[in-house]
Amino acid sequence: MDPERYLTDRERLATALRDLRQNAGMTGVDAARSAGMSQPKISKLENGRLLPSVHDVQTLLGLYGAGTTEREVLLELAARLHATIESNRTILRRGAARMQARLGELEHEATTLRYFSPIVIPGLLQTAEYMRRVFSLDLSGAGLARTVAARQARQQILYDTTKTFTFVITEVALRWGFCPDDVMAAQAGHIASLATLANVEIGVIVLGAAIADIPLHGYQIFDDRVASVELEHAVVTVADPRDIATYLRLFTKMSEAAEFGQAARSRLAAISGALAGHR
Repeated sequence: MDPERYLTDRERLATALRDLRQNAGMTGVDAARSAGMSQPKISKLENGRLLPSVHDVQTLLGLYGAGTTEREVLLELAARLHATIESNRTILRRGAARMQARLGELEHEATTLRYFSPIVIPGLLQTAEYMRRVFSLDLSGAGLARTVAARQARQQILYDTTKTFTFVITEVALRWGFCPDDVMAAQAGHIASLATLANVEIGVIVLGAAIADIPLHGYQIFDDRVASVELEHAVVTVADPRDIATYLRLFTKMSEAAEFGQAARSRLAAISGALAGHR
């Protein structure tokens, strides 16, 4: 989004929320109490110091009795303000470790996390050697070391039992010849080990499984509010509820095609053994 338009739209949203509250005859304290927010948050939303989430806007529009048309316009505006497209060139220029930190923030804020990856092993499940080889495609030296360390730091969140993680990966991803067989064997064994965590579910879509849709890329869904979509040239972050619903539906279809539980762990062990036997 053009920076000037971003600032204009953000001010427009803040002003609209303030005007709607005043037209509803409510004080900031009244609105905060009814919406389950703090009064300082209401104030920051209305003066543009804090960008409201799409959920925040939905809550306040309902509270203020906004009309259908105005509701649609302001929800679309909020979603657009939250949607970002960051090219991989920009990510590398600013530092790939920075992107790992940002993903870590999204994971820290969420309680229900879903990951689908058709070709690449999801970052939270990667072994050190696998991620080193992935990042080596674009990085080297200190930048490579920082980014690997940042991803490894992210992985610690898997042990936070207040969160639930569901990963759906394909057998193709587990057998993709990007790394030597011994590295892929260790990777499959590592995932099988993580699958024993009580708050982590691993689903494997095996070759030949009947699948009700065609996924075009991998993505991550944080609760039901934000999705991060990984494209060849960029990472797209979306927050529009309609887009989130699309990814949730697709994730459900991918999950229905996958093996979970002991079947998945057995599959992972078999793949690991087969790859190890190729050495």
